Amino acid sequence: MPPYVLTLLKSTEPYLDQYFALDLEQALIGAGFEQPTIAPNSPRHRTAIAKVK
Repeated sequence: MPPYVLTLLKSTEPYLDQYFALDLEQALIGAGFEQPTIAPNSPRHRTAIAKVK
């Protein structure tokens, strides 16, 4: 991501660093889900499917 875009995003989204640092797979497992399936469905989006243990 270009630095100027990141600067603009950070000015309106204070939790952007935490969002990019989130390990979604480990967060789901830590919340009690089985191993999730995570697949990209566009260049900017992904789908996570997880089943409760």
